[in-house]
Amino acid sequence: MKHPLTLRLRIVLLVCTGLSMALRAIAQESIPLEEAQKIAQKLAATPTTSSDQPFTVEVNADQPVALRGGDAGLIVLPDKHLTADSFANAGKAITPVAQLWTYRVTLASGGKSVESGQVRVVTIGEGDQRKDTQFFLIGVVKNEQGVAELVVFGKGREPVLHVPLTKGSAGPQDLPIALSGRQTGDDSATLTLNLPGQFTADLGVVKAGD
Repeated sequence: MKHPLTLRLRIVLLVCTGLSMALRAIAQESIPLEEAQKIAQKLAATPTTSSDQPFTVEVNADQPVALRGGDAGLIVLPDKHLTADSFANAGKAITPVAQLWTYRVTLASGGKSVESGQVRVVTIGEGDQRKDTQFFLIGVVKNEQGVAELVVFGKGREPVLHVPLTKGSAGPQDLPIALSGRQTGDDSATLTLNLPGQFTADLGVVKAGD
């Protein structure tokens, strides 16, 4: 015979549920395109160029994709020239794919956040509306094994992440990049990027500061 949960255990479960709400929401709630476009236009006008960036992205602010959960969120701004050929013809030189902006979440590998020293922080807004966001560049390149993969850059000229590409069978999509997510832990989620040419890639995210 099973015993009912004790009050203490119920409290623990409620606390754990609260900790995971933001990541669960980010994994599920898409920002409408019109709203995402307004955000993208502001971000596209924000200076981001730095001497240690290995490449730049010519932003397509009309076709962003974004997710949010409570006060946390992220948005992907594709490169204007992103097509299926960007992946099919990838070479040793980096081909720009997108900018990634995150707020109160950060990229992760193996469930652990990217080291803070590798993260580029960009402040947007003015006065009381100023917010520190994390800014990443995403490109595609052919690795030493001759296989195309995504490379993600924060600070510096070395990637913070190497992300495998998988050839999928997804149907046509309205935007150059489609984004979905799933929660993988109390404070973690996996983002799936559906890319031109039916390629997909998974990026791990965790709450910023973890």
